[in-house]
Amino acid sequence: MDKKSFKNQIFKIAQVSAEELGYEIVDIEYQKGNKHDLLSIFIFKKEGIDLDDCTMMSHNIEKNLDNLEILSRPYYLEISSPGLDRPIKTKDDYRRNLENEVEVKLYGPYNGKKEYVGILKDYNEHNVIICVENDNIEIPIKNISSMKQVIRF
Repeated sequence: MDKKSFKNQIFKIAQVSAEELGYEIVDIEYQKGNKHDLLSIFIFKKEGIDLDDCTMMSHNIEKNLDNLEILSRPYYLEISSPGLDRPIKTKDDYRRNLENEVEVKLYGPYNGKKEYVGILKDYNEHNVIICVENDNIEIPIKNISSMKQVIRF
């Protein structure tokens, strides 16, 4: 079975558990190890993910995963939040970060700058719109080398 089909089967099972508990699946990673593999499932909810959320998701999903024939090797299940510093790459990432402060780095200058910090206001198929000092700037997605949420303490 190819990697994409494998991840899709895991995603379908994880999605059912996540919806039951009010979470959203952000990503799934599977790494083969010598004795045990590692299945990591990243979940999201607007209020944030804590240890209780990870525990509930783990208990909810593990019986369904154990019945999967594709998980024939011993594995560890890891449930966690995607983290605040996770790169923003997909339309779902954009949606989850609307109204958050983001740092945008570009491949080359756009309107004279290679970096912007502002509030992510909107997005579409081709552009993101960030508000910088009360000015909305529309940046083509193809020009973005990286985008992440700004973390302030």
